[in-house]
Amino acid sequence: MRKRTVSNILAKQDGHFRWAFDEQVARERPELMHYWPKYKSTFWTLLLLADIKAPINNWQIEQSFKIIMKHFYDKTHKIYTLGSSHFPVPCLNGNILYLHFYFKKPYTKKIDMIVEFFNSYQRFDDGDYKTPKTFPYYSNTSCYGKHTCYWGIVKLLKGLSFIPKSQRTKDAKRLIENCVEFILHHEVCFRSHNKDEFIQSDIGTLTFPYLGKDDYLEILWLLSREGIRDKNVARAVELLRSKMKGDGFWELERPVPNLIVSMGKKGCANSFITERALKVLDYYGH
Repeated sequence: MRKRTVSNILAKQDGHFRWAFDEQVARERPELMHYWPKYKSTFWTLLLLADIKAPINNWQIEQSFKIIMKHFYDKTHKIYTLGSSHFPVPCLNGNILYLHFYFKKPYTKKIDMIVEFFNSYQRFDDGDYKTPKTFPYYSNTSCYGKHTCYWGIVKLLKGLSFIPKSQRTKDAKRLIENCVEFILHHEVCFRSHNKDEFIQSDIGTLTFPYLGKDDYLEILWLLSREGIRDKNVARAVELLRSKMKGDGFWELERPVPNLIVSMGKKGCANSFITERALKVLDYYGH
């Protein structure tokens, strides 16, 4: 199934190794080229390919990867950006780190600069922050409002977790620790000030692939990758266990819209979700 899905995705590339390229966006909002349309364009499709464990040495994928790495890199600030929109964007940079290391690219000075930037400036606020108008946040309340964007933290952790442990700098280790601490403070997917509520409305529904605002399974998977065992994962692990169907599968509860190919139907058993769920429960105990 994985091999067939990868083949279907690659068949939808255009002659320039892009997916769903929008010429109007390219003219009117060039900074969003390859990012829009959301979940369908080149950036998102590369994330999809990584999430389904596509081959790391595929020539077509390599050309697409080069496109986004060049397009989104901001030479001034030495991180990846969407222009002035949502600067600095932790989820964009975390996702690009994920792609970089999933596809086995070397640790470079550019990677070092990204890690250093977010180790210096990434915030971990829990409802008590006033966003300044000055560098580096520039009134960006989407990522750095009263409560730091939770998915920004998750995606940073995702990217950092794919850096080989032997290559992690002190800054990378410190940033990972801060991300993990923030996530555990929220018991993976719950509000810290009202522990009976999810931190975000959809976080308790299983989805795939993991492109934006995803689910608690993605977070548990990342924590297990980092070898985290803590009492604050217990409720999320129990939630995952409760969702298993009698035949040993988990269902897709929230499909991602607008993908380049379908990844399953809502309410049906999903092999990709099941694979991740079994790995998580194998780590945290059945």
